Amino acid sequence: MRVLLIGPHWRAGWTESTRDALLALGCKVQVFYYNQTAGRQAAARTRARLLQKFTGVALLTPNPVRQLLWILNGRQLHVQVIAAVRAAQPELVLVLKGETILPATLRAIKRMAHAPLLAAWYSDNPFVFNERDPYWLVPSGLPAYDHSFVFDRSYFAQLAARGARQITFLPCACDPALYHPEPAELVRRSGLVSSVCFIGTFSPARGVMLEGLAGIDDIAIWGPGWQPTLKRLRGKLAPNIFRGEGLPPGQVSHAYQSAPIVINTHGPQTKLGGLNTRAFEVPASGAFQLMDYVPEMEPLLQPGHDVAVYRTPQEAGAVAREYLADPEARQRIARQGHARVLAEHTYRHRMQTLLAAL
Repeated sequence: MRVLLIGPHWRAGWTESTRDALLALGCKVQVFYYNQTAGRQAAARTRARLLQKFTGVALLTPNPVRQLLWILNGRQLHVQVIAAVRAAQPELVLVLKGETILPATLRAIKRMAHAPLLAAWYSDNPFVFNERDPYWLVPSGLPAYDHSFVFDRSYFAQLAARGARQITFLPCACDPALYHPEPAELVRRSGLVSSVCFIGTFSPARGVMLEGLAGIDDIAIWGPGWQPTLKRLRGKLAPNIFRGEGLPPGQVSHAYQSAPIVINTHGPQTKLGGLNTRAFEVPASGAFQLMDYVPEMEPLLQPGHDVAVYRTPQEAGAVAREYLADPEARQRIARQGHARVLAEHTYRHRMQTLLAAL
């Protein structure tokens, strides 16, 4: 099958991992990055300069400004997307998220002679950015898609109400080429050793979780927005707990493998079975994962078997201490989780599901 993959260019490699899975399944794939227009790149450079100036602070663009910029950028994007479709002549156009693509662009694709199938895959809330700011473009574009795939079942009714035609549950995934066990000596040389590791943007629930870890030595956190909470907790936590705004993808797996416990706390976009990408990447790395319980997660990862769970942010510290004292349980769960994700939760598995559903 000829596929035009329209996705974001992110450090996490969602588009690239999806591309590689489609190629492995015998598809001919061309990639178009919808966030690489001149306007988006200029905005990204401005944001990067601000992040350097205000280290540790989560910078939020006002939603009306963000959405208007996306609409203005969408006109330039429209021309480029239509040209890419004409050049590729795909049988399938697969859009990953696509929050800046104009509904008119999607409709224009479907009006083409020999129009391709048009599908979307959403790995977070399709309707709201940061669980606060509504997307202006996504809901209006839903009726243009032949098929919508979404990572969390709670969005089915809302997608259908906004005109989505066929809806399928398609969870997040891991890429074993990026996340896999490494030799112990290589992991040690990475300099990322900790007792408890967390990588992610600050949220209030994550702040409560961190406070519960007070007293555990050698905690390591990477991610933006943590500085105000770390200042508030000064004296309760070690001064070197904050290790940076983030890690390159190649080092994330090393950080996971360097810690006896990797904590994963989902954002509010997860409601019903919508495990995040980290839920699969941590076990793929061979690491032990302690995550917040997600309703209906059991068909994907079994609590107590593939992962350890805590039920409230306040409980995370006590559960972490229990597992720090039980290395055999950690090794057993890490081993079982690793086998589970390789058997069921890679990008290749997801693309097999997607292609079979079309």
